[in-house]
Amino acid sequence: MFVANHNSWMDIPFLGGTIGWRNYKIVAKKELEKVPALGKSISCGGHVMVDRANRRSQLMTLKAGMQWLKDGIHLCTFPEGTRSKSGRLLSFKNGAFKMAHKQGSPIIPISIVGTGKAHPYNYIFPFKSTRKIGKVVVHDPIESNDKTEGELAKAVRQSIIDGLPEEQRPSNEDD
Repeated sequence: MFVANHNSWMDIPFLGGTIGWRNYKIVAKKELEKVPALGKSISCGGHVMVDRANRRSQLMTLKAGMQWLKDGIHLCTFPEGTRSKSGRLLSFKNGAFKMAHKQGSPIIPISIVGTGKAHPYNYIFPFKSTRKIGKVVVHDPIESNDKTEGELAKAVRQSIIDGLPEEQRPSNEDD
C-alpha cells in the first residue's frame, strides 16, 4: 500500500509517475465522481470510491480495499481525506491503516513536495511548472504486522513528515 500526503490535483500524476501506471487502485472520495474527466477516469479504472457520509460505504470500501491488497493489487491512499488548503500536512483518517493492518500489508510512505505551489487548492488549472519545485520522496516500507493500527499510522505519518519541507509540515496544533 502506498500512502501519501495530499496538497494538489497534481499529486495523482506525481504518484502515478513515481510508482508506475499499472497494478494499483486509488481510494478516492465519492464526490470526485462529479468532476468531469476525473470522475469518469476513476470510475472506468475500477478505483475504490468511498462516500464519507455513509457508514455502509465506508465498510464496503474497507472490504474492497482489503480484497485488492489480498489479490496483490497496490492501494494508493491520501489519509488526510482531502487536499490541504494551507499546504501543511493535515491529520490522518484511519481507513488506510486499518486495511493494511488487517491484511498484514506493508505501507510505503510517500512525501509529495511542492505540488501545491504549482497548482494551489483554489485553482482549476496549474499555473506554474512543477519541474523545479515538485518532487516525490519514497520512504522505506513500514511493516504492519508488528504494530497496532495506531502505531502504524504514527510511524507512517512521521516518515511522511520527515520528507516534507518546513512549510508543508504540520503546525503544532495540527500535529
